[in-house]
Parts: sequence; C-alpha cells; structure tokens
Amino acid sequence: MNSDDPRKPGSLRRLTVVVPLHNEAENVGELVRRVCTAVAPEAGRWATDILLVDDGSTDATLALVEALRAEGWPVGFLQFSRNYGHQAAIDAGMHHAAGDVVVTMDGDLQHPPEELPRMLRAFEQGADVVQMVRADRVGGPKGLLSVWFYRAFNTISHTRLVPNASDFRLVARPVAEVLIRIPERDKFLRGLIPSLGFSQVQLEFVEAPRLRGTPTFNFGSSLRLAHRAIFDFSDAPLDAVFYMGMTLAAVSFLVGLGHVIKKVMYWEETTAGFTDIITAVFFLGGCTLVALGVVGHYQRLILAQLRGRPSWIVRRQVAPLPSARAGAAAPSAISTTEEKP
Repeated sequence: MNSDDPRKPGSLRRLTVVVPLHNEAENVGELVRRVCTAVAPEAGRWATDILLVDDGSTDATLALVEALRAEGWPVGFLQFSRNYGHQAAIDAGMHHAAGDVVVTMDGDLQHPPEELPRMLRAFEQGADVVQMVRADRVGGPKGLLSVWFYRAFNTISHTRLVPNASDFRLVARPVAEVLIRIPERDKFLRGLIPSLGFSQVQLEFVEAPRLRGTPTFNFGSSLRLAHRAIFDFSDAPLDAVFYMGMTLAAVSFLVGLGHVIKKVMYWEETTAGFTDIITAVFFLGGCTLVALGVVGHYQRLILAQLRGRPSWIVRRQVAPLPSARAGAAAPSAISTTEEKP
C-alpha cells in the first residue's frame, strides 16, 4: 500500500479489484480483460491488480485463472477449501487486498468494469465508500419482494439499507481496515458498511445481463441474505414476540373475566364444554413455540460467534502481479475450455 496520502495529486496509488468466483470459467477471461481495459487510462496514477477468490468452483475456473496469471495479467487468487458463499468470498478478498482502495464486484459481468474510472473519480473527490446502485430495479416477483424488503427493513432497523444497492462498491483503505478488524462471522456487508459512517456516496449504474453460464446466487440465496440482515441488524423479531405475548395476556385476561361474569349472571344459559379452552391452549401453545424459535435463533447466532469457527478457509494463496497489463489484447488463455492450458 502507498504510504503517502492516496488522494494527493501526482502520487501513484494502488487499486485492488476483488472478485468472488464460483464456476465462472466462461466469464473470468473476459472479466480480466475488461477490467484491465477500463483502468488503462488511469495507468499513470493507479497501479491495478485483480484478486480473484475461487469459492469452491468445480469447473475450470481456477485453471484459467492460473493461465491468465502465467501470461502476465495482474491476477492473484485465493482458493477456498470448499464453497463458503458469496459474502464470505468478499470478506476474504477484503482481508487479503493490498490496495489503497478496494473494489468488490461480481464475476458474471453484471457489474460493468467500465464504471471503475467513475468510482475512482468519486474517491479522489473525497468519498471513502462509493456504493453502486442499480438504476433499474429487478423485475418480476423478485423485484417486488426486494422493494418490500428494503421498505420493511428500513422501518424496523436503525441501519439504513440503500435500495437497489449491490456488492459493487469501492472502499478506501481505512474502511477496509475497520471491516477486517470486526470479528463478526457471516458479515452482511450491505448493512455493515452503511453503519460505519465515513464519507459515502452512491452512483447509479445499469446492470448488464449475465455474460454466460448459470447464476449460482439464486432467489433462495437472496432470501437467506434477507433473513440474516433482519436478525443481524434488527431487534424487531424479539420486540414482536414481546408485544405478542403482552397482547395475548391482556386478551386472555379479558376473555377469562368475561366468561366469569357470564357464568355468574347467566348461569342457567351457560353451556358446558371445553371448545374455548382447547382453542386457547392450542393458540397459546403455537405462540409459545414461535417465541421459542425466535429466541433460539438469536441464541444460535451467539453460539456460532462464540465457537469461533472460521467463516472461510484459504487452501491456497497466490499474490497478484504488481502492475496492470491494461489495454492489451486478450491472451489465448481467455477461453471456455474445460482443460487446463
């Protein structure tokens, strides 16, 4: 990392682009080429390297990454011991990135590398975090659920999530250092980074379609991410259980009092039976189980943190080459073959 002020005019700064990869053999070559081409005009002020995080790929992704590096592209990589997930891969890349600024982006080229110069300009103008936001929200049921989630989350949580935000962002070295020091497991970066403060700006971008292949981050992955966000950054589930218990207690007392008054005043008209009792028992029993489930989930999160098991394990690490080969023609290793070059 440059010891001088990275915003000082004339100083050579270092940019590290962190990209999680899971079965992206069809896209990784084009990704590296486009990143280097995008930062070519910045070569006089920025030295660029690309850190690719292989998140347990089962195709030729790692072989192609090694071939790209052998041909002189500014590529390094981390190889996980197994698949740990998208957020874990970003976290690991953040830990091993050496740049004055770190950009995280997806490997399917839905995050256009051509936006990198604009992000660097925002950093040079004083931003510590440059969050890229989709100009158009995702369509269909997933897009509608996403809108509802952001509205609900921002209502129940003190942390404000940026609607349509992605994991396409730039963070300055001080922000990256804070993220590294946080010992939390399974970090939800979209909520964690806005909560840190610093100078943060948002830039819109047009999300491109996936270049090739099938996405591994599907609708179920989005639901799990939303689930984690709610429990990590909100006490709403616990508050809901508390108020539900208070409401049921008050309603039960009033209903019980009404039954006593009715039996005292209209004894002859009272029909013997236990339907109301059985209904109340089952209803209260179900509420109790819900409450135990919510509390148990928070306890499980605490237990996972106390166990201290690693969020990711790096099986192999190769540092990036020191300088960008920006603007060069794509090497022969950029291909979709399953054989190692």
